[in-house]
Amino acid sequence: MAKDHDDEVTLLSNGNVKKNGVEQSMQKWLKEIYGWSSVQTYVFAIHKQTGKSLSKIREEYMDKIAEEI
Repeated sequence: MAKDHDDEVTLLSNGNVKKNGVEQSMQKWLKEIYGWSSVQTYVFAIHKQTGKSLSKIREEYMDKIAEEI
């Protein structure tokens, strides 16, 4: 999902997203939604099930890895 929007896509294993059968970069999808020339992808892409930004998910993952070291 996009932050503060209901628009949803499927994240593909190659990092692109797919909506209505069309594959594109996450950056392009978010720029189209917000109408901006650039978007902080990890801040504005939200994981639907957790409601967390990709940035927050990455931060939690990195913290977990650091604890294991």
